Amino acid sequence: MGIKYRVIRRNVKYPRIEISPLGDVKVIVPPNVNPEDLVGRKKGWIEKKLREIEEARMKFLPLSNKLLLDGEFYELIESEEFGVNPKFHVVLLPKDDLETLKRWLKTQLREELEFKVRLFSSVFGVKYRKIYIRFQKTKWASCSEKGNLSFNLMLMALPEELRDYIIIHEVAHLKFQKHSRKFWELVRQYYPDYKHAQKGLREYWLALQYNKIWNKLREIA
Repeated sequence: MGIKYRVIRRNVKYPRIEISPLGDVKVIVPPNVNPEDLVGRKKGWIEKKLREIEEARMKFLPLSNKLLLDGEFYELIESEEFGVNPKFHVVLLPKDDLETLKRWLKTQLREELEFKVRLFSSVFGVKYRKIYIRFQKTKWASCSEKGNLSFNLMLMALPEELRDYIIIHEVAHLKFQKHSRKFWELVRQYYPDYKHAQKGLREYWLALQYNKIWNKLREIA
């Protein structure tokens, strides 16, 4: 069976292929380029990515009704009062009160970010302006030219060591804006296993696409 894909024709300089976390393949090409040629050349890469997505779907879909938190899956149990028990991987939650859960997640993440961003900014000899926490569609975090740092609330789904990598990565951008050799040297100095971290982040990003709790949290204004 051939690869299913959607063709988008734009006045782009370089043709490219984009694969969404749910497995939708888009082929973006200039008007005079045959998309079949590009798909044919990239067939092995596309099939590999689609296999990774299918493996993630099979692995994480059965756990979609549990909250992914700190790299573990927590059971949501209805209760009169809110509470989180890391030992038993349980979140006590008043009925349908996901707003309380979202506020708690944001508070926990802000406390961690304010300490660690301040720490690594001091170590790297850089300054930042503000820290923002919001849901982002395609990124774990970002650094603006003005020195503002934006972090995805979904970082709370990650193990702490992966959050550390993202924090180091973004604070390093305050010193080196582009992914230059010096940038990666700085990241490697404080997070030597960053390539393994990047692989882990891709898997967790796929897991979150199927997580019903995080999808509901994203819908709360």
